[in-house]
Amino acid sequence: MLAVLDSVRLPPPTASSTIFPNQSLTDPGGAATVLGEQLAVLVARDASTFTQDRLPGLSTAARDPPPVLNTEATEGTRDAPAPDSCLPTLSTGAGDPPQALNDASWKSRNPGRPVIPPRSSEKLDAAQRAARKAAAELRRVKQQAVTDAVAELLEEQEMRINEIAKAHSVLPEKVKLLITGETHYRKRREESLANTLVRIKARQVNADLPCGQKVKLKELQEMVANDPDLQNLDEETKQKYLGELKESRSRKAVGVRSTNTAASRDVQVTLKKIYGELQALAYRTGIYACLFVTRGHVYDMHAATWFGTDNIMDFWEDRMKLSPDYIIKQLELWACNEEKNIEARDSLENMQKQAKNGLDSGFSSITKHLRQEKAVRLRFANFEQIKYKFGIDYEGWPDGVPFCSPYKIQTIDKIRRLRDAIRDNSFRWVKMTSMQHHEYRKQVDARREAGETVGVPRQGRSDKGKKRKALNDENAPQASKKAHRGRAQATPKSREIITTSEEESDGGECV
Repeated sequence: MLAVLDSVRLPPPTASSTIFPNQSLTDPGGAATVLGEQLAVLVARDASTFTQDRLPGLSTAARDPPPVLNTEATEGTRDAPAPDSCLPTLSTGAGDPPQALNDASWKSRNPGRPVIPPRSSEKLDAAQRAARKAAAELRRVKQQAVTDAVAELLEEQEMRINEIAKAHSVLPEKVKLLITGETHYRKRREESLANTLVRIKARQVNADLPCGQKVKLKELQEMVANDPDLQNLDEETKQKYLGELKESRSRKAVGVRSTNTAASRDVQVTLKKIYGELQALAYRTGIYACLFVTRGHVYDMHAATWFGTDNIMDFWEDRMKLSPDYIIKQLELWACNEEKNIEARDSLENMQKQAKNGLDSGFSSITKHLRQEKAVRLRFANFEQIKYKFGIDYEGWPDGVPFCSPYKIQTIDKIRRLRDAIRDNSFRWVKMTSMQHHEYRKQVDARREAGETVGVPRQGRSDKGKKRKALNDENAPQASKKAHRGRAQATPKSREIITTSEEESDGGECV
């Protein structure tokens, strides 16, 4: 693979301007111009074939010629392209692949992270295509029969609902609500031994079978039930298999995609689900939600986009005086300038900031109902006094992590555990019940009576122990005249009798 990569020749880039050279974040026109430059990515499909993927949404009017594969020259030096600041340096050594290929995908920018393997597609012959076509037609006929049966059932149900509503003098909508009521909240299934054994059996019997001929789930379950080796496992082996299943699920959930194409498809499918869930949630509860999504590197293929429920985007235009398109352009420009992988994003400083923001946000949410002139501030040193006065407690603080400000935690592992606990809501602030609060106050009072100092005592005055002058002391210095200049003067009283010019000529008075 390295020999083939070394033989790749890239033509000199045609763009003359650099990519995001300290670009100003207040110039949308400049951002659009920079993002419109020609950016090409070489993606290695196998050891001998390369294809050129272009970023979506970018201009493709002036395409560069494709790269030349020099398969004959395996020794000697290769011609280096003309240096240009527009693209990263491609030559990294005689035996290393070009740097542009190294940074082309999210996988290559995160070495050492678990990778989701791409799905392989097999080419079918004429017989297999005919068999699949016949199976698809059979499934279509069965689906049509099910659809017709369900339509007939719905007609009968509608008639029966109307009869029940008329008999009990209620609206048909109420009867439908009682029949079709369901919950939208589901708990995630944990790893079970049954699923683990089915997974092991599937890897055994389906490893060499082509697509379309693999054993189905029901048959796999029967095989597991009739396999004495899988039914008589010891406890250590069971825990081992459960750990493998958990690791596989974790890899699928947070593993990095191996190619830019797979990452782009994952983004599209996942965002489509998120948009549907947010829109349905807005219909059910009346919430407003907006979402901005952008790529994190210039080589990524998914385009920047935004989503909003109802008229939420009017907030950005009316209140913030910013259009959603301008916001997403600035966000894309900032993200591409960052060019951070997972390790850089999870630095100690970033995780401390994320943990502190999460703690402050949850604490302000649980204390906003307190009738205080000033907002209650979270102080870890005096949290016992906060708990004593307001009855605020916490649950799920990670074991082994000291209860203190995240900025005082200087270990990557500990601050990551705290940040993750805040993210998945395993840590949360809670309001104590009246009985719990009363019992805690009694314990604190007993500790104080025993002479124990609860919390950090308040710092004393700087002039503690010195005699201070009283406010009404006769010997106290008098206020200067300048202090009286700013005081408001007393409003003069109006005259009881006002004489006008007309009344003066007539000799009369107005009282």
